[in-house]
Amino acid sequence: MEDFHVGCVIVMEPGSQKILGIATRYDFIHHLIVREKNPRKTRIDEIMHLSPVVIDGGATAAEALRTMISKRVERLVVTQSGKVLGVLSLEDIVAALEAQNILNSLSKERAQQLRDMIKRLTPYLVARYQGDEKVELQRDMNDEAKALLRLLEEAEVSLR
Repeated sequence: MEDFHVGCVIVMEPGSQKILGIATRYDFIHHLIVREKNPRKTRIDEIMHLSPVVIDGGATAAEALRTMISKRVERLVVTQSGKVLGVLSLEDIVAALEAQNILNSLSKERAQQLRDMIKRLTPYLVARYQGDEKVELQRDMNDEAKALLRLLEEAEVSLR
């Protein structure tokens, strides 16, 4: 968790996609520090929650939030076609809703100004690099610009 800067780990059956449990930062603090257990001798199955709450990758943020509230959890394991895609936290949903609120508050004119600025600045920034760095930067910037433009288009749709 420290190496990857994450707040939890999914415990899975070796060699399969079967989810055995989930262990959060809080679980480690509670089980190891508060109960004064030796982390080198304590097994993960003594710490983890069995049967974590799972949600389909196609669910909306509102559905995920409703599930978290009804199940009284702060994290959901996200799966699709039986494969684990990741973990969705309450913090992720709050950040997404906050970003959506910001985008929704943009006027159409401001959204167009942002689009134009991205299109104008990309060639200038890319021109400062050479060779493989230039190709990689251009690809990354194009990907980021496309993502930002998609968000702006979604915001425009919600403004109508």
